[in-house]
Amino acid sequence: MAAKKKVKIRRSPAEVRKMWQKLEPQLAKERVERERQGQTFTSITREEFEAKLKRVHSPMIVSQGWNPTVPLDGTINYGVQVVSFDVWPWSNLALAVSIGNRNPIVSNDEFLTTFDARFPTYAQPAPNGFSPLTGLISLPFWFQIKIPPNVEKTGYFGNCVLQKISFLDRC
Repeated sequence: MAAKKKVKIRRSPAEVRKMWQKLEPQLAKERVERERQGQTFTSITREEFEAKLKRVHSPMIVSQGWNPTVPLDGTINYGVQVVSFDVWPWSNLALAVSIGNRNPIVSNDEFLTTFDARFPTYAQPAPNGFSPLTGLISLPFWFQIKIPPNVEKTGYFGNCVLQKISFLDRC
């Protein structure tokens, strides 16, 4: 089977501005809702969005929210949202979450395999993933992350990655 050729899409500043104008109110609405519920909320900035569109042409994580304090043996409710502005559809995408005491990405292999093994790892949605609608922020994907009883009371980083599920080694 021949490898798929990657197509470079150049977006004009006007196109990027239009995409951001569509995304920004969706992020603002989500921020209000998450903060109303007492959650911490972070989202991509315009500068990060523009830089990402210059680097890659694929769906991206645009926001996340979580309850900021959890007792030992409690549960973190963590929500992630994705958007895609690609002209072609994506399918079989999944989010994977792990917990650790660091979050810089040195390499994809290390990012996906180095985590605090006292915490479970999580993936959604199963079994076939999801397909984002172009230009629309996804509904949040929620993860209920159980805090193990044997961890120290401190801060931990949640790491989330958006990936394409490759069935039978196909792209």
